[in-house]
Amino acid sequence: MRRMISTTLRTAASVGTAFVGATLALTSPALGAHAQAAEAQAGHPAGSAWTANSDGRLLVDNGRDMDQVAAGSTKTLLAGEAFQRKYGAYSKDGRKIVYSDQGRTGFGAQVWIMNADGSGRRQLTKLDTEAFGPELSPNGALIAYQSQGAVWVMKADGTGARKVSRDGFYYGTGISWAPDSTRFAVTRGQLDERSGEPFNIEVVTVKADGTRETALTRNGGDKNSPAWSPDGRTIVFSHATAGGNYDLWTMKADGTSSRQITRTPSVGEQDTVWAPTGTSIAYAAWAQATESEPRVMKAKADGTAAKSLNAVGYPTSWS
Repeated sequence: MRRMISTTLRTAASVGTAFVGATLALTSPALGAHAQAAEAQAGHPAGSAWTANSDGRLLVDNGRDMDQVAAGSTKTLLAGEAFQRKYGAYSKDGRKIVYSDQGRTGFGAQVWIMNADGSGRRQLTKLDTEAFGPELSPNGALIAYQSQGAVWVMKADGTGARKVSRDGFYYGTGISWAPDSTRFAVTRGQLDERSGEPFNIEVVTVKADGTRETALTRNGGDKNSPAWSPDGRTIVFSHATAGGNYDLWTMKADGTSSRQITRTPSVGEQDTVWAPTGTSIAYAAWAQATESEPRVMKAKADGTAAKSLNAVGYPTSWS
């Protein structure tokens, strides 16, 4: 069972597991074919996604329900069947949540929006295909999402959808908007003609109107989960070297000055989120040999002083 939980940041003495004072829980569901491909590109042992808004509440997707935890209590925002992913993301003002819902079948996910208390649910897409990983732009005007390995952008009311990614590549679900809402970072992989699986996965930026796409990394190995810093100057991402181990790297927003910030030969690290101050990061770490459940870690922005926060899951936002 996996649920999406929203929780308010508070002291570590609060109810539940401490995540810089927050409670979270995350496990991994069975996925449809396109979701599996997206997760394979992301490098997840199984995968998940949740985000936080500006006032400190967190959403956690447990593959079944979407719950909100605040002031020591839990509220289910969306009840669902087992193995259903929600991919929830708050608007910057915290009033809305955009998410994807697979319905009772677990297939054919569409993008929905609702109020932060779970009311006013409205379907935004009605596609013949699936739509995953919706992310609201910081200015609240646009939603980017992944469908059939491509990235689409639409207005926040669900109109004007257009494909903004290039043909012939596979794009992941880990979309991270730049603070100015003009572009977003995402991973892009070439497709193997035989298996259909992505390879040579790199971090790129895509303009919101689709007029320009810029590769930020070109050094081989698989990348995933790029995350833009609050000041817009830095992008942190996970990079699997030739040995297959995922470590965290940072680079400037133009792709220069890349630097490895974690070195853990037997532990994979990904799904990094920035503290609102930009001074710390949190990320998921797991034993790659056994594909154990990921532990949530916290470190300084340069990767030093890492410590476990005694929580399980894949963080994707922090506020």
